[in-house]
Amino acid sequence: MAMDPQAGTGTTLVGRETELEQLDAALDALDDGRPAYITLEGEPGIGKTRLLGELRARAEQRRHVVLAGAAAEFESEIPFSVWVDALDAYVVSQNFAEHESWDEELGAELAQVFPSLKGSNGSAAAIPDERYRAHRAVSRLLCLIADERPLVLVLDDLHWSDGASLELIAALARREPTAPVLLALGMRPGQAAQRLGSALTGERIHRLELGHLSEAQARRLLEGVDARDVAAIYSHGGGNPFYLEQLGRAGEGTDLAAMLGNGAGEAGVPAAVAGAIAGELESLSAESRALLDGAAVAGEPFEPGLAAAIAELSEQAGLAALDDLLVLDLVRTTDVPRKFIFRHPLVRRAVYQSVRGGWRLAAHARAADALATRGAEAAERAHHVEQSASQGDEEAVEILLEAGRNTVSRAPAAAARWFDAALRLLPSADTDRQVSVRVALASALRSVGELDRCRATLLEAIDLLPPESVVRRIELTTLCAAVEHWQGRHDDAHRRLQRAWDELPDRTAPSAAALQIELAVDGLYALDFEQVLTMGRGALESARTIGDSPLIAVAASALSLGEAAAGDIEAAREHRDQALEHVDPLTDRELAPRREALYYLGGAANYHECYDDAIAHVERGIAIARANGEGRLLVPMMLVKPYSFEMQGRMAEAVELCETAVEATRLSPNPHYHFWSLFELGFAHYFSGDLEAAIVAGEDSARVGGRLLGGTMPSAGGGPGWLLAVARFEAGDVERARKEISALGSDNLEHKIPVERCFDWETLALAELAVGEIDTAEEYAGRSEKNASRLGLQVPAAIAARTRAEILLTRGEPAEAARLAGESAKSAASVGARLQAAFSLALRGRALVAAGERDDAVSALREAETETGECGSLRVRDEMRRELRKLGARAEVRGPATADDSGLSSLTKRELEIAELITDRMTNPQIAEKLFLSKKTIETHIRNVFHKLGVSSRVEVARVVEHERRERA
Repeated sequence: MAMDPQAGTGTTLVGRETELEQLDAALDALDDGRPAYITLEGEPGIGKTRLLGELRARAEQRRHVVLAGAAAEFESEIPFSVWVDALDAYVVSQNFAEHESWDEELGAELAQVFPSLKGSNGSAAAIPDERYRAHRAVSRLLCLIADERPLVLVLDDLHWSDGASLELIAALARREPTAPVLLALGMRPGQAAQRLGSALTGERIHRLELGHLSEAQARRLLEGVDARDVAAIYSHGGGNPFYLEQLGRAGEGTDLAAMLGNGAGEAGVPAAVAGAIAGELESLSAESRALLDGAAVAGEPFEPGLAAAIAELSEQAGLAALDDLLVLDLVRTTDVPRKFIFRHPLVRRAVYQSVRGGWRLAAHARAADALATRGAEAAERAHHVEQSASQGDEEAVEILLEAGRNTVSRAPAAAARWFDAALRLLPSADTDRQVSVRVALASALRSVGELDRCRATLLEAIDLLPPESVVRRIELTTLCAAVEHWQGRHDDAHRRLQRAWDELPDRTAPSAAALQIELAVDGLYALDFEQVLTMGRGALESARTIGDSPLIAVAASALSLGEAAAGDIEAAREHRDQALEHVDPLTDRELAPRREALYYLGGAANYHECYDDAIAHVERGIAIARANGEGRLLVPMMLVKPYSFEMQGRMAEAVELCETAVEATRLSPNPHYHFWSLFELGFAHYFSGDLEAAIVAGEDSARVGGRLLGGTMPSAGGGPGWLLAVARFEAGDVERARKEISALGSDNLEHKIPVERCFDWETLALAELAVGEIDTAEEYAGRSEKNASRLGLQVPAAIAARTRAEILLTRGEPAEAARLAGESAKSAASVGARLQAAFSLALRGRALVAAGERDDAVSALREAETETGECGSLRVRDEMRRELRKLGARAEVRGPATADDSGLSSLTKRELEIAELITDRMTNPQIAEKLFLSKKTIETHIRNVFHKLGVSSRVEVARVVEHERRERA
């Protein structure tokens, strides 16, 4: 009897009623305009694919767009293979380029994923650290597909999926599409589920674990089989639908008692099941068995011509054999012409494992040759080359290296595998390539966060270098030290660099200056300013002697950053100017080998209160990094900008940038950068007024970094401890905040960079004022004023003045407090620190209220409300509105809604109308048609609605509207 696994009477799936109800519930959510996620997990043969097939059929009945793909065992290192299988043909068949939401950047990013778009969409950034850009592009694509009708996307057999595909799935699970998209995933328990990890948790993800059928359900499945035989089959099949079906198939006309045995076969498959499959294979003709063997080597889905070439059959003989295999139901057709699959993956596995070892090696070699003849890319051939090549095979080495180079930007884990394979084939005497391939391997390992292997690989490369390779040795030594810093092994990194300096034979060469620069920067991790300045000055002197302009630029910029961090602002400005004299005339191509100069300049400019310059420097550095495909400094350069944005009051940009950095560091798990990104995200939320989000980010940062104090370079004295303390203090948890602050070290703040100390002394003073310790607060204010005077910078001066004004207000001197707060605002505004100026204006308004100056207070509060609102600092803005209400003054409504100001009341009449239609589950085209507006106009209105309501999806809009409806009712 021939039956599908899990097939029951008619179209009913046996024993899966609960799962079917959950599939229907997901489709109902989709009909309501909400995205949904389902995972089906279970052992081989349990019925995952059958259930996913039922989901597809039910979705098609609802007239949804249904697309599906499956991972294949031999494509586990081909980037995005399961996504290409599901979407590539569909994408090329649609005219998405005519859609108003399409743009050139989207097309270029999608071309990194889908082969059908290559060559027609320009080029996109190809940096492993920016893989999130492709993920966002695919999310936008899914929304385009779901623009007219909901999309059901089924991705099966993910236990064989490549790492790039899994990364993309995880990214979509964390940042759900803003369109009705159902992502249904099928996988075996184990590696795939583990790699997806926390992304597949939470209420939005419905995880279905498929269990075994009962004996009663097995009887329904094996309808027509004798009851005694069913009992025997069930005792050996264990309730696994495929095993039951296979034994039922093999049991026709045989002695079941003789056939069934105990024990387990290959990979835990019952011996009886393995024997039943073997029995089917024994009945095949020589040509049919050869084609089946060739198909097993080719992988699934297989193309008959390739399978025939592997089997050394003519095309005609191959097609005849294919007909026999189809009749016997060993292979089956697919929706794609000339693509076929085995009846079940376990059948393919049984066939592959049954062929002789020598034949298998030769078969993989024939597969690689046949694919080359067909014009297949190196990544498609690499698996077969890896399986068949021997050491010293130069052609095989080149194919593997090409596969690595071609995949490293999209799938660095796959690239690492191919580089590893190439190393195994390289002759040991080929030292140059042994080194260069290890460096490439280390770079790929860095991109996927395997820092231990990255470091070990770099050390191997260093050991292979001949004594005369001084420049190369220093280059790899600094790379290795950087990895050790990322691992938190700062002492190891320092010793490595110092040892390299001590052993350097010639300290007058450019390599010596480069090493001194690295040692100067190394000193910032521990705030060893003597090391920073000594090495920085030595590097600059050496670079000038050599006359190398790019090297002078790096040395001067690193020294400027070090001096700014040490608090020597005058010297730092002088060296920053000198660095710019060399940086500005250089072309991007000339500066590319020394692009770290732009990173150092960006950090120095922040401390010099030149925020626009800081942003411009790192944006140029990022552009150079993208043009050269080098992402090592990408995240640090990104994280220079949040400080500038926070000073300038560009809080929405600061939060978005930090979220992007967190996304990037989650993909390339560098603990140091991930810790840093979360820390910066926490402060961005803090200044935006979202204290709960700030605390969550701070706790995540502490968990990732394993510490509360000692943070980023160059801000080595920071850390999530201070973030958590200030956020909890602002949230009203004063005592806990004071305890946490006291546990972070001396209140003299020697562990903090001088430019940043005034911020913390302000927090310390406010905490003391909150418990009535005015004298202690006075001490902190005095330290802040002294520090600000020494630095000669406007922002520290503004904060010191604001701290003093808070004390004056507490002491009952509101008029003087208002005057000083006004001076503070002017100081901050003079250098473009708009948000700090706004905070000082808020204090001035409160002081004027206390002084009884109502008209001046209303004016000051309204100005502070406007400024904090436009900056995006909503908590302080709402505080100003409350103060204005107390005075009987109308507050201006602007920006995203808060608890004090209904979100819907901030919408225009048209925006409210569109929000109501979204809640009624209307799509963008339907809304456009109803309101006689273009879809582009509707999209613009929806973006405004999202911004004003502070939401990120249509579902959240509907929740706000429905809540308002309930309140009105």
